[in-house]
Order: sequence, then C-alpha cells, then structure tokens
Amino acid sequence: MVFMKIIDAHSHIDYITHKFQDDVVGTVCCTTKESEWNSLVELVGHDKNIYGAFGIHPWFIDTVKDGWEKRLECLLKTNRDYMVGEIGLDKYKPDISKQIDVFQKQFDMAIRLRRTVFLHCVGAWDKILHVLKQYKQSDLPIIVLHDFNANNEILAQLLVYKNIYFSFGKNVLYGRFRCIEEIPMDKILVESDSDKNIILKDIIDKTSKNESVIYNNTLKVLHNE
Repeated sequence: MVFMKIIDAHSHIDYITHKFQDDVVGTVCCTTKESEWNSLVELVGHDKNIYGAFGIHPWFIDTVKDGWEKRLECLLKTNRDYMVGEIGLDKYKPDISKQIDVFQKQFDMAIRLRRTVFLHCVGAWDKILHVLKQYKQSDLPIIVLHDFNANNEILAQLLVYKNIYFSFGKNVLYGRFRCIEEIPMDKILVESDSDKNIILKDIIDKTSKNESVIYNNTLKVLHNE
C-alpha cells in the first residue's frame, strides 16, 4: 500500500483534517469572523501541522466591529506564516457593497504584507476580476480559489494570473465540478472545507491527479513561493 501525503488546503477550526485522515499530514484552517482568531492562534501554537489563515468571511460581515482592520493587521504581523482567509464575495448574501469594502481592505492587507489569500467567490467573479485588474501581477500575493467551480470563460481570465491556485473538494465527489481538465496540474489543490464526510484521497482518486504534485503545490502556497 502506497502512503499518500496530502495537505487539506481549506478547512476550519471545527475540523482538523489530519487528526482524522491517515493520508493527511497538514490542515489549512481558515477563520470566518474575528471571534475565531484567538482560537486559531491557540491551535496553531499547539500543532505545527495546522496552518492558520485569518480573516472575515463575506457571510459574516455583520460581525465586524470598529478597529477590526487594525486588529487583523497586528495579528498577521505577529507571525509571518499567518495567511489571510477566508475572504471574498457572495452575490447571494446581503449587502454586496459592504462585502466589497471588507474584502478590499483584507486583500490590500494581504498584498501589503505579502501573505497568501484564501478566496471565497459565489456568483461575483466579475467583481473579483475587476479587483485583480487593479494591480500588477507582480504585486499580487498567492491566491487560492476555494471550492472552485466556474465556467471556461471565467477560468480563461483567471489562468492569466500565474499566482492563482484552484482548490477542489465536494464538487468533485458529487460530480458538480467544471473545467478541472483545463487547469494545469501544478495549480490544483484539494480541500475538505470542514466537511467530515469528505475524504481527500477520494478527491485525488476521482480526478486521477498526481498526489505528489498536489502535495508540492500546497507547500508552495503555504511557503508563499
């Protein structure tokens, strides 16, 4: 039996994947709101195989309190390995204008501090692409597109950016993914998104992708290479 080495590219503090799946040797944990930040700091401090990403998810923009940007930046500066996430935009959730404001502030912070970003996008690719076009490619950080499932037209525009990675999870297992064959092998990651029923080995088997390449892709993301 060949032992795989897999890093879960996107989970949350309620499911540390490598504690439950033998093939998984590390877990990227993303926060969704400020109230989770301290808990993740503690988890990272006790387990070197947890990789922390801190941010405000678009579903929870109503939880932000005055000064949150300064507190997030101070937190990120305490550890150069801390990343930014889960941040992004969701067309089907309230107050897209406030979502854009919160997202833009966090994205600018990631650029300024040169931190990897874990990005959530549902139905708002036009707005995400508009933001990306405001910057030179050389200024952008590494960006992981969480649970990616967009059409070929959007994919073509995203593939222009050499520092974008595409993370796949439940949509692969449930047959709802699109255009994965069009994505270069060295840009693919796998994730559980904190779903205890998702076995990462099954995602790799389903896509017939090379697990060692996916593992190395994830290391590049974590090391901001």
